Amino acid sequence: MEQTIFLKKEQHQLKTDLHFDFCGISKTLPFHSFGPAIRQNYILHIVMEGKGTYQVKNQQYHLKKGDLFLIRPGDSTFYLADGEEPWMYCWLSFGGSAADEIIRHSQFKDDQYTMISSDIQKYIDVILACLPFAEETLENELHLNELTYRFLAALLADGGKIHLGEQKIYSPLAVETVEYIESHYADQLTVEGIAQHLAVNRSHLSRVFRNHMAISIRDYILGVRINRAAFLLSMTDESVEHVAEQVGFNSLVVFSRMFKKLTGETATTYRKRMKNEDFKNVSLNELKQKLEKQAIVNRAT
Repeated sequence: MEQTIFLKKEQHQLKTDLHFDFCGISKTLPFHSFGPAIRQNYILHIVMEGKGTYQVKNQQYHLKKGDLFLIRPGDSTFYLADGEEPWMYCWLSFGGSAADEIIRHSQFKDDQYTMISSDIQKYIDVILACLPFAEETLENELHLNELTYRFLAALLADGGKIHLGEQKIYSPLAVETVEYIESHYADQLTVEGIAQHLAVNRSHLSRVFRNHMAISIRDYILGVRINRAAFLLSMTDESVEHVAEQVGFNSLVVFSRMFKKLTGETATTYRKRMKNEDFKNVSLNELKQKLEKQAIVNRAT
């Protein structure tokens, strides 16, 4: 559960080598989690306060104020706020043909995912500067793209160091199951069907998966679908019914019930909440006050 201020670019009018997608700031509650989820573009998070963990591939990272963590396109990731000191973080998402090359020149080269920054304020300042440009105009798109270049220039100039994670050993069967679900979540998946595809006993598969992932296969599939649906609701104007179909639900009624159960709000309410307010000339302290007054909601970012 979290409180969030969010700005997204509805559509790109220009084809550029680097473009802005969305940014935001979240104040999370204890044990707030996001994922497992796969993103289509890069997202760089900056931990502003508190602590949490970030899991990607077979690595687990314990992060605190001053740390950065990168989500790469196509990677399944999961992150969790600390139970006693939940984190507050901000983030910026970007894509384009130049994004890979820029990341390769940063501290995140060679498949690195986290780092300790020498100065997080420069990233925060750029994200705050993005918030006033919510209106969908070509001029604002240019401003947001320019700020994305500035954001990544700060990353290249950052004198911080790589943050090493802990090796987390998963069962190869659990990893295969995750990969299969992430690739086929829109299909009519069943535990029996997955077991047949992997040529293993259904009971054995269920037991191994729960032991390694601390969640049932059915609940994992549901989490992946709802997280993907939340992303589509926030980033597109597609109908709720179409979003439900894209993430594997045949019934809008069932999708609506599951979305409400997992997030605490309806899909329509979630989409409306993600519509940005006017944040011109708002300071970080003022944003924190807005977050304090905001209703608490489940998974958003």
